[in-house]
Amino acid sequence: MVEGYGRRLYKQDFLKFLIYAHASLLECISQLEMINKLYEIQEVKSLIKNYDILGAKINSFIRYVEKDWK
Repeated sequence: MVEGYGRRLYKQDFLKFLIYAHASLLECISQLEMINKLYEIQEVKSLIKNYDILGAKINSFIRYVEKDWK
């Protein structure tokens, strides 16, 4: 995210970076879900929940940048 913030002056580049960051987060969640199916570790469930929350925040930020970023 910090690397992408450096691109904030170029809205389309910034959006592209945010979308890639969100996609990477979704990939991470997918891997955690696979681990959870194999081992059912409580800490993994907690990580999935936290990543879901972060994903929603990133998605909201993407919408904000699309509509209101100057």
